Amino acid sequence: MKTLLTRSISGLIFVALVVLSLLLEHDFFLGFCALIVGISMSEFHRLFTAKTTRTAEFITVFFGLSCYFIISIPISLNSGYNENSIFLLVVVITLYVMVQLLLYKSGVKKLLIMLSSLLYIVLPFVLAFQIHVNDIGEFPMVLGVFILVWTNDTFAYLSGNLIGKHKLYEKVSPNKTWEGFSGGLLAAAVMGYLLNSYVYTGNQFESDFWLIAALLLAPAAVIGDLFESWLKRRMHVKDTGNIMPGHGGILDRFDAMLFAIPVFYILLYLCDI
Repeated sequence: MKTLLTRSISGLIFVALVVLSLLLEHDFFLGFCALIVGISMSEFHRLFTAKTTRTAEFITVFFGLSCYFIISIPISLNSGYNENSIFLLVVVITLYVMVQLLLYKSGVKKLLIMLSSLLYIVLPFVLAFQIHVNDIGEFPMVLGVFILVWTNDTFAYLSGNLIGKHKLYEKVSPNKTWEGFSGGLLAAAVMGYLLNSYVYTGNQFESDFWLIAALLLAPAAVIGDLFESWLKRRMHVKDTGNIMPGHGGILDRFDAMLFAIPVFYILLYLCDI
């Protein structure tokens, strides 16, 4: 009971921070994403580095945040990308490679793993911020993505516990079932219909846009969850951190969003929104 209460309280605080950052000025979401990127990069570093130092961890976080701000600040200022920002991004990534190779003598495999964090963690939050900055609607689109992912996660958990019998991918995540996946997908589809009907009602969206989004984001969220579970199993850890009581680390909470946001971004591009 105590664990459930702790999990519920920390979960509500997390939801409140997400919603508040999206409803305030763009700079608040810029800062919120930066905070999540920084903590996630730290957790990613510790996940793949058994013996680490504060300096090595700081360098990983520093370069991750540098890439995030180099791309996101021009978006925030509506100045777009230019040769200087692209050049600066290339310089920062090159310096990061040199530090890993020369200072920490990382092998090619370790180097590629650390570089992959820029795609796995930094890119989705850059895309999320870009979507939010270009959003002209009254209700933030990124919040709609969160709602669909949260709905999928919640109802997948409930239906999996109630009627789950057939394992989805037991080697990676023993608790996930096909019944849970189906329940989450169905609930997300219903939520997508409700968002279309009562929230995103402007001419900006097609009548079935959020239903389609739900049918795409629910599987993407599950794949993101399974991918992070696979990483943790490979490294023999239960959670990526303990910053959120009852939930684990920030990566444990955002694993689904790291896959859902790029899928939603592609959907927006294809629909020309």
